[in-house]
Amino acid sequence: MELSDAKWEIRYNKHKSSLFERFFMNHVKIRLQEISDAERFCEILNNDNFIYFPIRPSIEEERSFLLQNHDKMKNNFEYNYGILFDERLIGGIGIKINQHNTYIGEIGYFIDEAYWKKGTATEAVKLIEKIGFNDLNLERIEILMVPENIGSVKVAENCKYKREGLLKNRIKIFQKFYDAYLYGKIKEEYLDNIESQG
Repeated sequence: MELSDAKWEIRYNKHKSSLFERFFMNHVKIRLQEISDAERFCEILNNDNFIYFPIRPSIEEERSFLLQNHDKMKNNFEYNYGILFDERLIGGIGIKINQHNTYIGEIGYFIDEAYWKKGTATEAVKLIEKIGFNDLNLERIEILMVPENIGSVKVAENCKYKREGLLKNRIKIFQKFYDAYLYGKIKEEYLDNIESQG
């Protein structure tokens, strides 16, 4: 569903101005991605240890991707954010909206290797799911990963997502298909977790 330009600008500006105030945990924050993030994202992504992240973009390709973010948000297709740790940009995270069932979103993210195994991805997922359930009014959020990606399995489980199954040939990387675990959380479970925390 496409918003009118006036309604879109109001929603976008309200969303942008409130991110830092409302969504933060410890030293991790998220904010809307900016064109100036291109060089840092390329630095992070051009890492041979990203075995299951096939993109090795040039700065020009990354800028082109970032330039599309405004239209993706306007058309309710994808919402992308930078991940900050103590104000340093250390990765990216986003929610892609299922275009057939717009009440479902899928989270994807990447983190600078220097910040692996420090809980930063877990905190970023917790932050973006607040946006998904509260602002985007999603009913369900999913996370997919190849079974060998133990780090992402731990992130999903730390964030209380439930493994719902193994999807055959669900992820394509460099012309090869891989099975993927499907983790999910519904809004009711999210609200129950919030209520139990006080």
